[in-house]
Amino acid sequence: MADQGSGDGNEGSETVAKQGWLFKRSKLSKKWDKQWCSIKKNQLFYGPTTEELTKAIDLEGCELSECSLDKKQFAFQIKPKGQRRYYFFHAETEQDQQEWMQAICFAKASGSIGDGSQACVVQ
Repeated sequence: MADQGSGDGNEGSETVAKQGWLFKRSKLSKKWDKQWCSIKKNQLFYGPTTEELTKAIDLEGCELSECSLDKKQFAFQIKPKGQRRYYFFHAETEQDQQEWMQAICFAKASGSIGDGSQACVVQ
């Protein structure tokens, strides 16, 4: 079924590259909270429900890598360009982790100036 959106007028005009549930580590409490995540263009939107995507991470030029944190098996980290903060996520399966990292890699390259032919290698 088509996404009806939350009323800000942008949902229908943007293609969702990937969406689904991930766990995100809270900056302050360090707890892992289940978040609905959606990649549109070169941004990762996330929030507590499918209708409440209240925050966004700019993926253009970001650093992306797998990480080992709190004994979470399928964790990865995103460091937006020009920021010191790292955002930590983990998936429930290795396949899901790899799919998310690949989608983020393509989104980070899609915002680049040029022909978009930057290689996306997920390690």
